[in-house]
Amino acid sequence: MPKKRYISFDLARGMMLLLVALAHAQIFISGTILVRPEGNGMLDSLLNYASVFFVDNRARAMFALLFGYGITLVIRSYVRKQKSHLEIRKSINRRAVALLIFGFLLSVVVGGKDILAIYGGGLLLIHWFLYRSDKLLERTMFALFILFILILPFVWAAMSTMGMETIFQGSNSYVDQLIDGTMQFIMGGPILGNFVLPVILSIFIGVWFGRKGLLNEDEKHRPFLKKVAIGGIFISLVGAIPHALYSNGALQVEHAYVIGLIFTAHMLTGIAGGCGYAALFGLIGPHFNKTNPIVVGITALGKRSLTFFIVNEILLLMLLSSGGLDLASRLSIAQVWLVAVFVWLFSIGMASVLEWKKKSGPFDYLFRRFVYR
Repeated sequence: MPKKRYISFDLARGMMLLLVALAHAQIFISGTILVRPEGNGMLDSLLNYASVFFVDNRARAMFALLFGYGITLVIRSYVRKQKSHLEIRKSINRRAVALLIFGFLLSVVVGGKDILAIYGGGLLLIHWFLYRSDKLLERTMFALFILFILILPFVWAAMSTMGMETIFQGSNSYVDQLIDGTMQFIMGGPILGNFVLPVILSIFIGVWFGRKGLLNEDEKHRPFLKKVAIGGIFISLVGAIPHALYSNGALQVEHAYVIGLIFTAHMLTGIAGGCGYAALFGLIGPHFNKTNPIVVGITALGKRSLTFFIVNEILLLMLLSSGGLDLASRLSIAQVWLVAVFVWLFSIGMASVLEWKKKSGPFDYLFRRFVYR
């Protein structure tokens, strides 16, 4: 394990895994990310609204931001070790390939909900920008933001019309899943995913955060982090209102373009929410007692986020999918959330044991062996 760790960064990654588990668990019920599953009672309705405001399209944004932030830490570490530019580029490319491999195995072979392959594709796309100026990085982020405003409403209008949003549920048979998933990879699914779900913009923001060292627990960043936390979360909440009403059936929308516009607003303001969440952890992280068992457990999970993202997805698949115990067809939304929380707590326990033994997660270990040869 690296010697220098920032508790804010690891704490954010550990908590992020809970949000991702909650976001993915509901897909096993509804099979779509455009509307919320039908609830049974007041509690389910409240959780549906809470998910739209605080989890859906927000957890992924924070996950991608932290990924981009981590890449800048890696490059900075290489520079300190006086690695050549060629060595750094090769190592970053191996990271991208490793993520593509892990993502393929998780989503196609295992059948889980995956984001790793999209990160691998995103890393290949942004690799050239990692060594360019902040000004170019900022201009590129602005251009991407404008591009997404213009094209995403049409993309998601088309997907809602054709029912393509159910693609995230996977195929009925395992053989069909293998064939369809492999074809999606061959046709550039990990690359396209960066634009359909505007992941690449969050990665760019994470790189910018990393260059500024915003989560490095430096007091001089606190005023800016406060603005980002308050502003980002406020924008996220306001931008979620239309989708909260539509996805829960309180607002009837017939026109496909309006549906696409509502979902685009939810995704793009979710990026602001992801920034706000990351900034919030940057503010509160240094004030936690680092010896507190709960803090130790969550940060241990964050240190091994690759391993336990995969573990969580496999456990959710085994418990909730029709190919496993199929609990999603028999449980309420609240009960499915409890399953996701218990999976996360189980991962904290496993991560705590590994931390006590000073061991990396097994998938993190394999990842590093591939990257560092």
